[in-house]
Amino acid sequence: PGPDGTDATGHRRDGTPLPALDTGGFTAAGALRATPLDLLTFLEAHLGGGEPRDPSLAAALTEVVRPLLRRGWRHAHTHTLTWFHHPSPYGPVLFHAGATLGQQAFLGFRPGTGLAVAATATRRVHRKDTFVATAYELLTETP
Repeated sequence: PGPDGTDATGHRRDGTPLPALDTGGFTAAGALRATPLDLLTFLEAHLGGGEPRDPSLAAALTEVVRPLLRRGWRHAHTHTLTWFHHPSPYGPVLFHAGATLGQQAFLGFRPGTGLAVAATATRRVHRKDTFVATAYELLTETP
Protein backbone atom coordinates (compact mmCIF):
# COMPACT_ATOMS: atom_id res chain seq x y z
CA PRO A 1 0.00 0.00 0.00
CA GLY A 2 1.00 3.59 -0.60
CA PRO A 3 0.94 6.41 1.93
CA ASP A 4 -2.32 6.80 3.87
CA GLY A 5 -5.12 8.19 1.75
CA THR A 6 -3.42 7.62 -1.62
CA ASP A 7 -4.82 4.22 -2.67
CA ALA A 8 -8.23 3.97 -4.32
CA THR A 9 -10.55 1.76 -2.30
CA GLY A 10 -11.66 -1.38 -4.12
CA HIS A 11 -15.09 -2.89 -3.58
CA ARG A 12 -16.69 -6.32 -3.48
CA ARG A 13 -19.60 -7.06 -5.80
CA ASP A 14 -22.02 -5.98 -3.05
CA GLY A 15 -20.20 -2.65 -2.65
CA THR A 16 -18.38 -3.52 0.56
CA PRO A 17 -14.95 -1.80 0.62
CA LEU A 18 -11.85 -3.98 0.42
CA PRO A 19 -8.45 -3.29 2.01
CA ALA A 20 -5.48 -2.48 -0.22
CA LEU A 21 -3.93 -5.58 -1.75
CA ASP A 22 -0.51 -6.57 -0.48
CA THR A 23 1.07 -8.30 -3.49
CA GLY A 24 4.09 -9.47 -1.50
CA GLY A 25 6.39 -11.52 -3.70
CA PHE A 26 4.34 -10.82 -6.83
CA THR A 27 5.32 -7.15 -7.00
CA ALA A 28 8.14 -7.97 -9.40
CA ALA A 29 5.61 -9.62 -11.74
CA GLY A 30 4.18 -6.25 -12.69
CA ALA A 31 2.34 -4.79 -9.73
CA LEU A 32 2.24 -1.02 -9.92
CA ARG A 33 0.46 1.95 -8.50
CA ALA A 34 -0.39 4.85 -10.73
CA THR A 35 -2.58 7.92 -10.87
CA PRO A 36 -4.83 8.53 -13.88
CA LEU A 37 -2.27 11.12 -15.05
CA ASP A 38 0.51 8.51 -14.76
CA LEU A 39 -1.46 6.11 -16.95
CA LEU A 40 -2.15 8.75 -19.60
CA THR A 41 1.50 9.90 -19.55
CA PHE A 42 2.60 6.28 -20.04
CA LEU A 43 0.28 5.89 -23.05
CA GLU A 44 1.37 9.25 -24.45
CA ALA A 45 5.00 8.10 -24.28
CA HIS A 46 4.08 5.05 -26.36
CA LEU A 47 2.39 7.28 -28.93
CA GLY A 48 5.36 9.65 -29.14
CA GLY A 49 3.54 12.65 -27.67
CA GLY A 50 4.66 15.10 -25.05
CA GLU A 51 8.31 15.96 -24.61
CA PRO A 52 10.88 14.66 -27.11
CA ARG A 53 11.93 11.12 -26.26
CA ASP A 54 15.19 10.37 -24.54
CA PRO A 55 17.06 7.96 -26.88
CA SER A 56 17.17 5.23 -24.23
CA LEU A 57 13.43 5.59 -23.60
CA ALA A 58 12.71 5.43 -27.34
CA ALA A 59 14.64 2.16 -27.63
CA ALA A 60 12.78 0.63 -24.68
CA LEU A 61 9.37 1.71 -25.96
CA THR A 62 10.18 0.29 -29.38
CA GLU A 63 11.28 -3.02 -27.89
CA VAL A 64 8.12 -3.58 -25.84
CA VAL A 65 5.83 -3.32 -28.89
CA ARG A 66 7.81 -5.74 -31.07
CA PRO A 67 5.77 -8.91 -31.74
CA LEU A 68 7.31 -11.93 -29.99
CA LEU A 69 4.69 -14.67 -30.02
CA ARG A 70 1.81 -15.68 -32.27
CA ARG A 71 -0.76 -18.20 -31.08
CA GLY A 72 -4.39 -19.18 -31.50
CA TRP A 73 -6.35 -20.07 -34.61
CA ARG A 74 -4.30 -19.07 -37.67
CA HIS A 75 -1.85 -17.47 -35.25
CA ALA A 76 -4.14 -14.45 -35.07
CA HIS A 77 -3.23 -13.62 -31.46
CA THR A 78 0.02 -11.71 -31.25
CA HIS A 79 1.84 -10.82 -28.05
CA THR A 80 4.68 -8.43 -27.39
CA LEU A 81 6.81 -8.36 -24.26
CA THR A 82 4.15 -6.31 -22.43
CA TRP A 83 1.09 -5.92 -24.68
CA PHE A 84 -1.53 -7.95 -26.47
CA HIS A 85 -1.47 -6.96 -30.17
CA HIS A 86 -4.71 -7.26 -32.19
CA PRO A 87 -5.93 -5.98 -35.54
CA SER A 88 -8.86 -3.56 -35.65
CA PRO A 89 -10.83 -1.85 -38.43
CA TYR A 90 -8.71 1.28 -37.86
CA GLY A 91 -5.30 -0.32 -37.52
CA PRO A 92 -3.44 -2.48 -35.00
CA VAL A 93 -4.05 -1.96 -31.29
CA LEU A 94 -1.88 -2.78 -28.29
CA PHE A 95 -3.53 -3.26 -24.91
CA HIS A 96 -3.32 -4.92 -21.51
CA ALA A 97 -5.86 -5.38 -18.74
CA GLY A 98 -5.43 -6.43 -15.16
CA ALA A 99 -7.34 -6.82 -11.93
CA THR A 100 -6.88 -7.41 -8.24
CA LEU A 101 -9.44 -7.83 -5.50
CA GLY A 102 -11.69 -4.84 -6.02
CA GLN A 103 -9.70 -3.04 -8.73
CA GLN A 104 -9.57 -3.22 -12.53
CA ALA A 105 -7.52 -1.41 -15.16
CA PHE A 106 -7.29 -1.36 -18.96
CA LEU A 107 -4.66 0.46 -21.01
CA GLY A 108 -4.51 0.45 -24.77
CA PHE A 109 -3.42 2.48 -27.75
CA ARG A 110 -3.61 2.51 -31.53
CA PRO A 111 -0.24 3.73 -32.85
CA GLY A 112 -1.47 4.58 -36.34
CA THR A 113 -4.14 7.01 -35.17
CA GLY A 114 -2.86 8.22 -31.80
CA LEU A 115 -5.94 6.96 -29.96
CA ALA A 116 -5.38 5.84 -26.36
CA VAL A 117 -7.75 4.43 -23.74
CA ALA A 118 -7.06 4.33 -20.01
CA ALA A 119 -9.89 2.94 -17.90
CA THR A 120 -9.96 2.10 -14.20
CA ALA A 121 -12.64 0.82 -11.83
CA THR A 122 -12.82 0.17 -8.12
CA ARG A 123 -15.02 -2.89 -8.23
CA ARG A 124 -14.57 -6.62 -8.15
CA VAL A 125 -14.11 -8.53 -11.39
CA HIS A 126 -16.70 -11.20 -12.20
CA ARG A 127 -17.52 -13.40 -15.19
CA LYS A 128 -20.29 -11.22 -16.61
CA ASP A 129 -18.36 -7.98 -16.13
CA THR A 130 -18.28 -5.79 -19.26
CA PHE A 131 -15.51 -3.44 -18.12
CA VAL A 132 -12.69 -4.85 -20.28
CA ALA A 133 -14.97 -5.52 -23.25
CA THR A 134 -16.24 -1.93 -23.18
CA ALA A 135 -12.75 -0.43 -22.97
CA TYR A 136 -11.56 -2.76 -25.76
CA GLU A 137 -14.50 -1.72 -27.94
CA LEU A 138 -13.66 1.96 -27.40
CA LEU A 139 -10.11 1.23 -28.52
CA THR A 140 -10.95 -0.89 -31.55
CA GLU A 141 -14.19 0.66 -32.84
CA THR A 142 -13.62 4.40 -32.39
CA PRO A 143 -12.66 6.00 -35.75
